[in-house]
Amino acid sequence: MDIDTTIQQDELATFVGTVELAFRDRDFPKIHDLILSQTPAVWFGLKSERFFEIIETLVTEYPETNILIRTCHEMVAAPGPGSFDLPEIIAAMDIADPQQMFFLTLFRMFEGRLHGYPVDSLEQSEQLEKHLGKMRPFAYGQAGWGLHVPIQIGVSAMLAGDFTRALAAFTQAQLHPTMPKFSFLMRDALVKSGLIHAAFGEIGTAQSLLERSEQIPRTSSWVEAQIDVHRDFAKLLATDQPSDQALETLQSFDLHDIGEMWPFYILATHRLFDAGGLHAELEHQLSMFDSMPFPKQDGIGFTGSIIPLKRALVAMRGGRVSEAQEFMDRADPRLAYTQLIQAALHLLAGRPNQAKHEALRLHDETRGYRLLEVRRLAILAASHLQSGDMVSSINTLEQAAALPHGLRQGEVLLFSPETRELARNRVSKWPAESPSASLFLTGLPKPGLALTEREIEIIGQLAAGHTRAQISENLFISLNTVKTQLQSIYRKLAVSSRDEAVQGAQRRGLI
Repeated sequence: MDIDTTIQQDELATFVGTVELAFRDRDFPKIHDLILSQTPAVWFGLKSERFFEIIETLVTEYPETNILIRTCHEMVAAPGPGSFDLPEIIAAMDIADPQQMFFLTLFRMFEGRLHGYPVDSLEQSEQLEKHLGKMRPFAYGQAGWGLHVPIQIGVSAMLAGDFTRALAAFTQAQLHPTMPKFSFLMRDALVKSGLIHAAFGEIGTAQSLLERSEQIPRTSSWVEAQIDVHRDFAKLLATDQPSDQALETLQSFDLHDIGEMWPFYILATHRLFDAGGLHAELEHQLSMFDSMPFPKQDGIGFTGSIIPLKRALVAMRGGRVSEAQEFMDRADPRLAYTQLIQAALHLLAGRPNQAKHEALRLHDETRGYRLLEVRRLAILAASHLQSGDMVSSINTLEQAAALPHGLRQGEVLLFSPETRELARNRVSKWPAESPSASLFLTGLPKPGLALTEREIEIIGQLAAGHTRAQISENLFISLNTVKTQLQSIYRKLAVSSRDEAVQGAQRRGLI
């Protein structure tokens, strides 16, 4: 293969030229040593097809190929969960060799992400850093591992849904000494940090990070184009473009170019289609995404949760509480985002006390992520109002209005119509609003129309076919109390019979 002399001759391109010359001359010992000692440069300098072509040739024609290169070849030739825990691979490894253990751990991290187990990938982080610390500092410091590893940990954390861990890892990468050969990794850390903030945090912080990324010198690495897509994608989330223009930009992205950041594409699709009122189209898009072979496992990390969560939000907008709960049951319950949406579903189902409890409990989880905190405050304000506590609702709305730089128009739309009306009348710092409809917490039961826990128990008894006398006996309450509670249930559900009451409770997801 001839060397492309049109490639910009930066340090990385010069190194790749050395690799290509060695391969052309069939100098297998040299190329073998270059791969082992400068793995990040080989990987990011060569396109993946060329990298694997060289690996294949070494395994086939160079008997002394190291176990690490052979293991990498096995991963590509026969990928599958648990490939790196096979007895024959473990037996061939020297557990006393930190380099071998480092690569084995790195392979396991990649494998977990490849098959939709990012939480397992993130669990490899501590061992990865431990083995890296034992490797020869000078040789592997110059090889770029000290910059590459925190970024890989950050990506695993993003996909697992641990955004605090991800931001910490990307910040660690930004503190690394400048390495011109790997400047694209520094840019990658800034862009991915910006993407997290554009999705969940402070828009101003996201824009600042993306601006800083533009100052990083470019290299000849193939990954530069992918970083550009992630940058443009983050910019889309961090701006207030008209929805038509934003949707056009979104649909111009190629999912192949987005790569592992595909969950954020799902998030952006929901945000932009919902803002544009394209609810039927959004539901179709999410259903299609749900059937696609993304690397995801239901209930595991951000990758296994983002589609069910967004489908739950669509179902909630349509008042389909039971369907929304089915989607929620597929999401990872450990994620703060899952817990926020579950709290919103409690509100829609007429369970303001549970919603309030969840919103209060999540205070520490949403700290530092502005958009998550705004959602939390929106849920808390609505739950207070549904419970009849107008004073606490106003206090919560005042807290939201006092956030740094005030509430953006897009953030105002995360509050329920009822709390927005209350805020306009009672909160002096509430921003002047556009007439746009709320995008979150719509269709909630009117204040005072949420069923109490006792009423939910009684409606459950009705659904089971019990008579009033049986309900009285089963719940240890008087028959008069049952009658009074049923009258309250009928009023709150706007029904006049037991069958209608049961149907109404089922629609709310109460039984």
